[in-house]
Amino acid sequence: MRSSHNLKATFEQSKIAFTLDIETGMPQGCYIYQYKDSNKLIEEFMLLANMAVAHIIYGLFHEQALLRRHPPPQTNMLDDLAAFFEELGVKLDLRTAGALHNTLNETVGNDQYSAARKEVLTHMCSRPMQMAQYFCTGVLRDETLFRHYALNVPLYTHFTSPIRRYADIIVHRLLAASLGSGHQFGLDKSDIQKQADHCNAKKSASKKVQELSTDIFFSVFVKECGPLESEAMVMGVLDQSFDVLVLRYGIQKRVYCNGLPLQEFTFHKVGKKPELRLMWEPETLDQKPIYQVITIFALVDIVLKSDSTALKFSAILKKPSGV
Repeated sequence: MRSSHNLKATFEQSKIAFTLDIETGMPQGCYIYQYKDSNKLIEEFMLLANMAVAHIIYGLFHEQALLRRHPPPQTNMLDDLAAFFEELGVKLDLRTAGALHNTLNETVGNDQYSAARKEVLTHMCSRPMQMAQYFCTGVLRDETLFRHYALNVPLYTHFTSPIRRYADIIVHRLLAASLGSGHQFGLDKSDIQKQADHCNAKKSASKKVQELSTDIFFSVFVKECGPLESEAMVMGVLDQSFDVLVLRYGIQKRVYCNGLPLQEFTFHKVGKKPELRLMWEPETLDQKPIYQVITIFALVDIVLKSDSTALKFSAILKKPSGV
């Protein structure tokens, strides 16, 4: 039942969940959270409810409605991304949110690594994207700026989760006043915008804390249960390091070349495509060095090890058996 316009769902990246020790409360296992059809069905109805409420409150409170907008991607970054995808041979239509959603699903294929390729492409496509924001319609005024790019809809708000978001409480009060079932709504547009700014700041802080919490829990898991080995897919290549998606755990981590037993490594670009060429130290004098090329979408084996620094871990590239 997933709507074809919903790019927001497409950009949802893997989430890691933990199992905790009953006595200590510390992580003893982890897994990638499975997004089931039942989750998608519920989210679809929640999106429709949020859209419907947005139209109602904006219709009756033209100057005071609290909505949520998502600006379109930054044009220059999107143009650079399109040129980069062309070099990679990736055919994505970046003209609209709907076109990107459809072509992204078509491009990744249908093999055992299709989900990983989709995550890598999603990560790349998220870079030009701007953050969604709460706002007061009486302050912004220009209706063309009200649109939610990822959902591809003209009006959107948050209504369905008042137990965990204050913005939803304001929207509930606006809707109640619209239906004549609540107290008269007394906030003016400047008050609403102050609340919107506060909610935006708290939303950003909450996201950051959630990411840091996951990183800390996973660091503890690596310390208690590691070293951990996994296959990984290269997401990005820099001059002295590269980023990988760890397939077993759904996390992203940077691998540093200076932490590997290499004779040398070189970075260059083939067009816009970055590459790292690694030359591994031979284990014995009669062996020849092993060469390895690191490119985007390449599959590598990595080991996750706990660092001496508290609550930190590193990703180490395993030496290939031979090429």
